Amino acid sequence: MTTITAADICTFLDQAGRTRRVVAPRPETAATTCVTGVAPDGAAGQGDLAWTRHPSSWNAFGGALLLAPEPDKAAHDAYAPRAGCVVAVCDNPRLAMAQVVDRFFAHLTVDREPEFADPGMAAEVARLGAWVMNARVGRDVLLGPLCSIGCFGMGYERDADGRWIRFPQLGGVIIEDDVHIGAHATIQRGALGDTIVRRGARIGPHVNISHNVEIGENALIVGHAQVAGGARIGSGAVIWQAAVIANSIEIGPGAVIGMSAAVRHDVPAGEVWAGNPARRIR
Repeated sequence: MTTITAADICTFLDQAGRTRRVVAPRPETAATTCVTGVAPDGAAGQGDLAWTRHPSSWNAFGGALLLAPEPDKAAHDAYAPRAGCVVAVCDNPRLAMAQVVDRFFAHLTVDREPEFADPGMAAEVARLGAWVMNARVGRDVLLGPLCSIGCFGMGYERDADGRWIRFPQLGGVIIEDDVHIGAHATIQRGALGDTIVRRGARIGPHVNISHNVEIGENALIVGHAQVAGGARIGSGAVIWQAAVIANSIEIGPGAVIGMSAAVRHDVPAGEVWAGNPARRIR
């Protein structure tokens, strides 16, 4: 396997017009730092490539190469990469990440065979016409016909010409024990990291769970609900029919979301919200 350095990636990004500048503790750091994998910025370790929207991530980043936006002038001097880390300053680090993965790490996007805790689950998946990849599935999991687990989601970024560039889907899905997933439901694999469905959760027919969502224990999500990327559904929460939960929203434990609600703000534990836009009812 060809060794990839931070300098190789920075040169590629510079030729693509993505980088403003490269910041490293020493001039030779980029040429000697090897990049071997991809991770979320907060979980990156030695050899990892990551991206962030927050310049403050520079100080805590423990990987090899971080694609990050330019800090504002007031905070500029407060941020510096740690020893052995390189920062490529980009106008759009998310787009840069998509292009770097496509160029250097396309092999990581290949679908992976599922892991089943119950030996008979593979035959059950085939019988139901379900599609399960990139997933770890626990015991006593009940699947409905034609459900899809571990497919790629709607992660895209526009380039300068207005074309949609697919953001990499490298993560997986973790389905814990005693989960029910209804017919035609979709659970997308994580982009960088995993989509997680905790023990005892119930997911109805035609529900769509997007990348990097976490569904809490014993949560109930009823048919045709849509949960967007990065959302968190607390334990025991109930999401009724056709409700929509926006990206990165947190639904607190025991909260209830009414039918067809459009939730654009975090919902505290135990509250009932409904409407479009959703608001607190009680």
